[in-house]
Amino acid sequence: MRGLVILAVLVVVMLAGGALTARVFPEVPVIIQTTDPNGSVFAATPEQTNQLFFWIIFVIVNVLGAGLTLAGLIWLGSRSVEAVRRQPNASTSLTPSEERQE
Repeated sequence: MRGLVILAVLVVVMLAGGALTARVFPEVPVIIQTTDPNGSVFAATPEQTNQLFFWIIFVIVNVLGAGLTLAGLIWLGSRSVEAVRRQPNASTSLTPSEERQE
């Protein structure tokens, strides 16, 4: 119930912020794609196409970079765990008192 109240408050705050922004800045710049009444709203200007292309490249490069970084960290961690597993087990080794008796 508490989470629902927090979510509702956040939505109201965001709506109020949007209304305040619209009141303070009424002249928001708009890109007019076409003046043709039969034009498609799905047509993109050349600038929008370039921006989309570069955003897609940016996202792919960042996802690959994050994935390779995580893969490297996991590989290094696994390598360390395997090195510890190859060491002799401490429970089967002789204690200092047993070493003196031999």
